[in-house]
Amino acid sequence: MRRKNVNVLLIFGVVIAIVLLMIWLFLGTTLEQEANPETDPLTIEQNI
Repeated sequence: MRRKNVNVLLIFGVVIAIVLLMIWLFLGTTLEQEANPETDPLTIEQNI
């Protein structure tokens, strides 16, 4: 019984970690697209 309980917790933890990574990557890409052009490093580099 103990072995099965550990496997369930491990699978549950891995699923939560994957979901959090997906949210983090999604928020990172949307925030990068909405960046302020005055302070965006790529825009500043291209304007030099």
